[in-house]
Amino acid sequence: MVEGDVAWLVDASYRSGKITLRLIRASDCEPISSTASFQPYYLTDAEDPQGVPVRKVDLFTQKTLSLNRVNYFGKVVKAVQAWETGVSPALSYVYDNGLRFGVLHRFEAGAWKPQAKVQDWQRPTFDALFEETKSKDPVKFKLVEEAFSRVTQPVPRVNPGKLGLQGFSEDDYYGAFLLSRVANLPVHRFHRNPAVSEWIRSMLHSYYRVNGILIPNSEELRLGDDREMVEGGLTLTPESGNYFNMVVLDYESLFPGCIDVFNLSYETVRCPHPECRQNQVPGLSHWVCTRRRGMYSALVGSLRDLRIRYFKSLTGSSREAVAATRILKLFLVSCYGVTIRIHGLASPLLAESITAYGRHVLKSTWEMAKDTGLSPRYGDTDSIFLNNPSEQGVKELVRSVKNKFGLELAHDRIYQVCVLSAAKKAYFGITPNGEPDIKGIAITKSNSPPFFQKTFNQCLTTLSAGRHSDKEFEHAKKVLPILVRDAIHELREGRVGLQDLEYSVRLREDPDQKSKQKNISQPYQAALLRMKTGKQVYKGDTVGFIKVTPFKVGDRKFTVKPTEQTTRSQVSVSEYVRNLYASLDQTFTPMNVNLDVAQTKLTQFTQP
Repeated sequence: MVEGDVAWLVDASYRSGKITLRLIRASDCEPISSTASFQPYYLTDAEDPQGVPVRKVDLFTQKTLSLNRVNYFGKVVKAVQAWETGVSPALSYVYDNGLRFGVLHRFEAGAWKPQAKVQDWQRPTFDALFEETKSKDPVKFKLVEEAFSRVTQPVPRVNPGKLGLQGFSEDDYYGAFLLSRVANLPVHRFHRNPAVSEWIRSMLHSYYRVNGILIPNSEELRLGDDREMVEGGLTLTPESGNYFNMVVLDYESLFPGCIDVFNLSYETVRCPHPECRQNQVPGLSHWVCTRRRGMYSALVGSLRDLRIRYFKSLTGSSREAVAATRILKLFLVSCYGVTIRIHGLASPLLAESITAYGRHVLKSTWEMAKDTGLSPRYGDTDSIFLNNPSEQGVKELVRSVKNKFGLELAHDRIYQVCVLSAAKKAYFGITPNGEPDIKGIAITKSNSPPFFQKTFNQCLTTLSAGRHSDKEFEHAKKVLPILVRDAIHELREGRVGLQDLEYSVRLREDPDQKSKQKNISQPYQAALLRMKTGKQVYKGDTVGFIKVTPFKVGDRKFTVKPTEQTTRSQVSVSEYVRNLYASLDQTFTPMNVNLDVAQTKLTQFTQP
């Protein structure tokens, strides 16, 4: 290395007491490497004659701990309380030396130093976007300033193959560098390890090490709570029916927003301060600290602000901004999930607090909408559906929510016609350009027969044509039973191919074990019949089958056959008719469409 060399850090590896850093030199974009001695270690509060005394800050109490740093070779002495054994040697070296993957470094005094700061030409834009944060939340401001300085650095124009990124598109290449900078992981990890939980883990561990905080172990994070599930987001029962001009408002990253504005972090939920017990989480016995800013809360909040305030406004003019928005969104949508189900990140009390605040915010927004006459009809986790609201009313609701919670409620989409079923998370809407938007409707799911999906799509096309007025829509509704009648007539005449009648289901259990039970569900009936012909079927495989006239296999009744073993004469037409009616009922009933009139002739209806 030459004093003053500048290069992007892209990888690090460990072998036999040596760390090898891999970099891309800025002057010619050629790979270079640098080595240093390093020995993996763990931290313990036990006395150890080989240990080196170190001082660390406890995340939860903020007390300074006197510990021993003990070198090890893959094993920790049994019965010794040890921390940080799970940090890989390469990452441990990077964290300890304040290095940042994907970022420019300068070689100075025999060591690499990251070169990341907000440039002079960027400062006016940055200050305009985040000046309020600087005065109100200095901890988060420092983090968003650091993140901004890293992610806005130029990306080296080098062959992706040199970085282990073969076959990457330009957007993915840029995304890999952005991820590397945010998570502090080697650039190639975007490709080889797409688990967002590892990104979040590295982001946290890097922050803890740089700031002298002891990385908590999994038991400490759980605070004695071993639950694997907590209550999730709120879904308000829809008022079923069909509606015109349904406006849908969505919170911009609701759970990350709650983590940020309500200061939800591992160390702030049930903090040790008696005066904070009054700041209770809605509906729970937990409380949240009012004396200090939570680290997880501030980190998530900084990424959320960076995405919403800076990158999102640039997505129409910059491919890099599109990639940045996508990567940051992946981080944000996972920041709740990791707190409930990922070892070493799970904290049920934190997860429960996040969803409790999410439910509180949605319910409060619903009540605010009702009080101002906006007629909410459905709410689901982070969305609220308003029936034919005034533009001014929507603006006032958005403003009120911002003032009350500090959260952004965005105008997400409009349905010219929206049909809400009585079931939660199941509706469809037709946009002003006639495109259907379908959510949770059983008939549209991938395991539904193509014949069912085709029939439903024909119905949607008819409804879309009638979306412009009540009169046109009522006429379109009258046509639906005729379309269904014609589809059933086609089925009964044998003009529907077996492939269009196929159900396709992925096996979630071992079919060999399931086949030994007395009563076998239909997918496993098909699997057993395939295995009887000598074909191998395993858990995770997808089987296709047809509903047939019941028959016996030994002393058990079977009602399906694998598609390849079925003849047309064996198809249970009555079963398909019954299932088609049942599948359509989910969407037809809210519109008061009665399929009993399916014998009416289409020619009886004329255009209005």
